[in-house]
Amino acid sequence: MKRFMTLVLCALALGMVMPQDAMAQKKKKSKEFVWELPELTGNKDFDHYLLLCDTLNTEIKKYSEGITFFQMRPIVVTEDGKEVDRQWCMVDTTTNTLRSSGEAFKQNMDIILAYPNILLDMTNLSLATTSAGLELVNLGGMKPITYAKHLQAGPKIVAAGGKEMKKIYKLARKQAAQIKDLKAGKVDDDYARNAEVEASNVDAGDASMNVLISSKPIFMDKATYEQQVGEINKKDAENPVSDDPLPEEAV
Repeated sequence: MKRFMTLVLCALALGMVMPQDAMAQKKKKSKEFVWELPELTGNKDFDHYLLLCDTLNTEIKKYSEGITFFQMRPIVVTEDGKEVDRQWCMVDTTTNTLRSSGEAFKQNMDIILAYPNILLDMTNLSLATTSAGLELVNLGGMKPITYAKHLQAGPKIVAAGGKEMKKIYKLARKQAAQIKDLKAGKVDDDYARNAEVEASNVDAGDASMNVLISSKPIFMDKATYEQQVGEINKKDAENPVSDDPLPEEAV
């Protein structure tokens, strides 16, 4: 009987962590996965797995919320209703105000540099999920049944978080490269149009890249423009855009 129960629990554990394509097809709409750290079991290996889930979930959440993507737009400067200047700038499109290129670049670099470390943590969690499945039958009492559902957490955190992180990482690299080009004076209308075409091709219909740059101008009177430029110049002096090349792209 004990051997039978052990086999049942092992099968249950494997069923929790392996893909269930047939079941997924039957479900019309699955509920959004929300991770909550349960009470620890007292089993060293299983608790290590639970804590890795909690840590990675927190890291991915911070990663996703740790960047604001602005847009590069041409600013048409006007005086007495006439155009007197035209400059490409980083813009907050929700307020149509200028944003510091240096601060935006720093945000992007923080995301770029954090990505490989979180990928490593995702790999470690995947390995720990296997070990936790083997330890499930050793928890004692009713714990194997209670904690079996938590074996789903690791794969779900890795799958959902990895997809979101990859998208953000991709956008961060692209915006960082565009900001470096802006600093080098390479950005003009042709540059923007090429970037827009490239974004459409790369994303195969996904418009996410198009949030980064637009050739549609924003009109701003000279006094407002000069006031905002003065403010962002101070911020750019505190956070200058690096001349160093971007780190090699992570897999």
